[in-house]
Amino acid sequence: MSCSRVSLAFLAVLAFGCGDSGTAESQGTGTDPGTGPGSGSTGGSETSGGPGTSAGDDTTTVTPTTSGESSSEGPSCPENAPPAAPEVIEPVPDRIDVIAAELVITASAFSDPDGGDALGGAELEIWRVKGGVVDERVWSAEVVGADPIAVTIADGVFDDGPDGALEAWKDYVVRVRYRDERGECSSFGPWSEDRGFRVDDGSTMLFDDSVVRDIYIDIPPDSFKAIDDEALPPGCVPYTRSYHTGTLRFEGETFVGVGVKTKGGCGTSRTLDQKASFKINLEWDDPEVPGCPAERRLLGQNHLTLNNGVQDHSATHERLGYSLYRDLGVPAPRAASVRVFVNDELWGLYQHVETIDRRFLSRWFGSKEGMLYEGTYWCDLVPKNLPPNDDDDSKCLTREFSPGVCSEPDPDGDPLDYSVLRAFVEQIEALPPGGFYPAIEEFFEFDRYLTTWALESVIGHWDGYQFDIMNNYRVYHDPSTQRWTLLSTGIDQIFDKNQDPWAVKGVIAARCVQEPACEAAFAQRLGEVNDWFAQTDLAGRSEEIFTQVSPYVMEDPRKEYGFNEFVNQHQDLLNFIDDRPGEIAGWLASHGF
Repeated sequence: MSCSRVSLAFLAVLAFGCGDSGTAESQGTGTDPGTGPGSGSTGGSETSGGPGTSAGDDTTTVTPTTSGESSSEGPSCPENAPPAAPEVIEPVPDRIDVIAAELVITASAFSDPDGGDALGGAELEIWRVKGGVVDERVWSAEVVGADPIAVTIADGVFDDGPDGALEAWKDYVVRVRYRDERGECSSFGPWSEDRGFRVDDGSTMLFDDSVVRDIYIDIPPDSFKAIDDEALPPGCVPYTRSYHTGTLRFEGETFVGVGVKTKGGCGTSRTLDQKASFKINLEWDDPEVPGCPAERRLLGQNHLTLNNGVQDHSATHERLGYSLYRDLGVPAPRAASVRVFVNDELWGLYQHVETIDRRFLSRWFGSKEGMLYEGTYWCDLVPKNLPPNDDDDSKCLTREFSPGVCSEPDPDGDPLDYSVLRAFVEQIEALPPGGFYPAIEEFFEFDRYLTTWALESVIGHWDGYQFDIMNNYRVYHDPSTQRWTLLSTGIDQIFDKNQDPWAVKGVIAARCVQEPACEAAFAQRLGEVNDWFAQTDLAGRSEEIFTQVSPYVMEDPRKEYGFNEFVNQHQDLLNFIDDRPGEIAGWLASHGF
């Protein structure tokens, strides 16, 4: 699933810079003011057209560019305005999962300010971004007689030669410019603005939900017992489990000595004689092994989260629900269905949900070096829930990153304690009655939060931050913007409740509905998201998942529901999708909107 966004009027434009390279600073920069991206230089290839080139030719010719220079003894040409700078259409803004072999570069139509010149061709370049700066050109192509253009990587050449390539999980910018057709007097116009993108790290395949893949976990006897002993929490309270050694196998790759533990709260935790959920850490620091662990990744991921789905008898909610957040530009995990085998025994159908770790943060934020905290079970963002000191992990707000002998803190990142969270909660608390909105926007991504709140009202995520339980959420501080974002998790019980959008408990939502201007902003967003929900073919998507996973549900030896219940829950989901827009319209009307 790409990081591309649905074009909704209410969505703010997200700054480019999904990764840690700080690409938001790279737009329109270059190492050479005469040749770098955004410079508007007009050098072109000697093979890029000229006398006899037909702009109306049905055939698109693509040739490599060169950095030719115009001759000082060239023809005497009448004064003429160059073509207008185009806009890159594809890749879309903030794209972070570009697969080079599938990349198509397109741009807006040719425009001639004089109105009389035809399109002669286009020049395209891809530049590598290093340290937040556009550093070097890596690829180029030239199109002759094509409008609109549609160019692939195979249509151009790499500066490094035929063995060149776009590197995985690296940042690039692409730019385009047009040439008019005036024979020997043809000239290039200015370059488009640089369009940033990042090459896929391999995880697109791992989260490809068009196929159900198999994951194998080998757990030796000692680890099996230790994991099982920690499987069940002592109630609905924050609970920490330890990793124990195991082996991960996936499609020909084997990772020995990974950390394995069960996961889940009081509703989903299970022992190992049941259908337990798992977390796997490929870079776990095994205390029995001297030294620090080496970096290891499976298709870009060093953590796997495998959810058992025992509370979702449709086997659909996480895949369907998280995609809605992402479609609306809200950071959310990717998810795909997998089969899990433990010690070569089939344990059944699981949901592989992307772990919210540093790699996840780098996909969505300008900096991944901020602090991330988790809130669970009636845990609001209020002072009483803060730990008494910055290294105390005993409260319901817990840090996701902590110091370790094998991890070097980033000097430009947040301190790995509770000081940043403390400042955030105190900022919220300090907003006076009647002065919450729009002041909250100074340090919190409130517009994005309105979308989250609205969506969770529509899909009925009653087990999240907004409503009674104030559960299943994280808050992340982005050092590059000094702003916070709320991230939602644990959406396995959505699509089944006529949740009142105004029945809020979390302090951020509760403060908002107390102020008319803020309440009106939420109501407007709720209406917009509801309209979008009604127009989305969610029923079709749910049917596709149902058809795909049905045989895997049927064979699942550890599922806690019968196949007829699975079929009935699917129908209930379809009914919810059909009924929900009308129910939300009713809630809006009952509150005067």
